[in-house]
Amino acid sequence: MTSDLFPEFGPFDKKDWQKQAEKELKGKPDALPEWKTETGVQFEHYCTADDLDPERVQELQNYQKKIPGWLNMPVLDFTDARDTNSRIISALTGGADAIFLNLADTPLSRCEFPKLLHSVRLSDTAIYFHTTEDGSRLFTEISKNAGYYLKGGVAFDPLAHWMTTGKPYEAALKLVVDLHNKTRNMKEFRPVMVDGSCYHNAGADPVQELAFVISHAVCYMDMLTDEGISPLPAFNRFLFSVSIGPDYLTQIAKLRALRFLLGKVATAFNLPGELASPFIQARTSSFYHSAILPHTNMIRVSSEALSAVIGGCNALTVEPYIKNADPGDSFPRRIAGNVSSLLRYESYLAQVADPAAGSYLMESMSLKIADAAWLLFLEMEKKGGLIPCFKSGFIQEKLDLAYKQKLADLHSGQVIIGVNRYQLKTDVATTTSISETSEGKTFEGLRLLTERNLATAWQSGHTAFN
Repeated sequence: MTSDLFPEFGPFDKKDWQKQAEKELKGKPDALPEWKTETGVQFEHYCTADDLDPERVQELQNYQKKIPGWLNMPVLDFTDARDTNSRIISALTGGADAIFLNLADTPLSRCEFPKLLHSVRLSDTAIYFHTTEDGSRLFTEISKNAGYYLKGGVAFDPLAHWMTTGKPYEAALKLVVDLHNKTRNMKEFRPVMVDGSCYHNAGADPVQELAFVISHAVCYMDMLTDEGISPLPAFNRFLFSVSIGPDYLTQIAKLRALRFLLGKVATAFNLPGELASPFIQARTSSFYHSAILPHTNMIRVSSEALSAVIGGCNALTVEPYIKNADPGDSFPRRIAGNVSSLLRYESYLAQVADPAAGSYLMESMSLKIADAAWLLFLEMEKKGGLIPCFKSGFIQEKLDLAYKQKLADLHSGQVIIGVNRYQLKTDVATTTSISETSEGKTFEGLRLLTERNLATAWQSGHTAFN
């Protein structure tokens, strides 16, 4: 850009922004609320070029997504083979590019894969099978008559499953290694997921989420490379899955910071920067999901989806506004899918790889979150890494503190639409809330992660809504 382009708009420094804030706030700049994460990372309300180190900004931008666009990847729950196949076909013809298929604990023998995948070419369409069953056996089933090259993957995270259920992860990791070897020539087939939602749904703030996710990834990298898997395909074939909350700007910065941190991890494993390409699925959050007033979730997931695509996700999963909606009710799924389509085709965000680049505020926020997360990650490394930190309760204690701070912020007046503001009066006892597991659950002495819901926690203690 030349220096004389739009000369009528001169440069503004911090003092100019301060004067404007004082003017708009009628001489009371202190009226601006404090802006920080639950763990204390403080953000400026406005930034200028003088607040940034150009070299660090360039490094941050170098790690961002290079190719515009994202996959519209709705989540579908398995019911039976024929019905689920019909819903897969409907989703694909209605704008979906990929499918996140939730098999949950369904035995593979019940899936009837020839019927389930009828008219679906896995060499053209990526389907991520979320299952707790044997991923290697699942691949054997889906690869029958499917050609030599498959897209998609097995969306299962043995470590996250261990943290939430207590079930051992060692045998599942051996199956991940076997699946890696079976699919070594399928660059777009991802044999394991790094599931950050287990931290998000336990109450983590953005700094904790990122620190735990990269520690999670490093743990897998160590395990896979120890088994002879080459570092580059191990890294590039993770499905990084993270939840996106309603704090619009913070969540954009969180995703950009995640790419920056994963770039540092890739460098630590001596991977070429131009070849290391993490694949990130962003999912709208269930932690803030309102069961009492589900229509507020339409607004919430739209904001979260916008944060996800501006932040640079590779795949977007918008949850239906009604949690656990009847599979036969297509309206919630249609609305969820249309959010992604509107952002792509009417907002044109799919035309730009990194829309937030160049915003002084976003660059500053991204770097601050990344730096704080890296410090927490290094602290965990000194304690032995992810698994020892979980066994000792270090991770759980951090999550508990962040969750309690969220509740304290709500009590002090922080606004979350549909949670503590603009709600209809209703009887909490007669409503159906999101299922929450019991606090402090354990398995053979191991304290497990508890899935929480902020709206439910707030509403259970407040029968008189605003």
